[in-house]
Amino acid sequence: NGIRVSQDIWQAKFPMKIKVFMWYLKRGVILTKDNLAKRNWRGSQNCSFCSLHETIHHLFFKCANARFFWTAVHLLFGFSRPTDIKDLFDRWSKRGSTEYNSSLLIAASALCWSLWITRNEIVFDKCQPKSFLQVLFWGTYWLRQCAQLQRLEERRQELENACRLLEISSLQLFSSSGWSSSLRILSA
Repeated sequence: NGIRVSQDIWQAKFPMKIKVFMWYLKRGVILTKDNLAKRNWRGSQNCSFCSLHETIHHLFFKCANARFFWTAVHLLFGFSRPTDIKDLFDRWSKRGSTEYNSSLLIAASALCWSLWITRNEIVFDKCQPKSFLQVLFWGTYWLRQCAQLQRLEERRQELENACRLLEISSLQLFSSSGWSSSLRILSA
């Protein structure tokens, strides 16, 4: 099964740097702050988004930004939130046909990548933390980039439509409920 999931990553149509990142994520070797500390890194081990202890599991599944992403996907598309890396690769992205599963893997990859690069900007470039919407829109930017790499027009449109739906729905939610609604979303 691990070999099949790795093949899915390498065969998917998205940029090589994201493939490598997803392969590292699947293997659990992304250099989050806890892993950096094991290599004698002296910086803070707190998450850049929420100040809790940063681990792979925390950053991609428990952090407020990650929960916002997965809850938005849950509310809009009806998919339950992935609980961990194994769940993301073995169950969450395996819901139908090979083409459909590839689209889910591409979407999950774009969202995880946006969390990762935003986190890296904060840690290494000393940028200010971004809002939920900024990180989500960064994810839809990468998803659109991945959509352009798809051979089939139908797949490109499917990914573009998912981006549009995520952006419009998130903007509507925040404009109608205000920023305080983010707390209700995160606890859902």
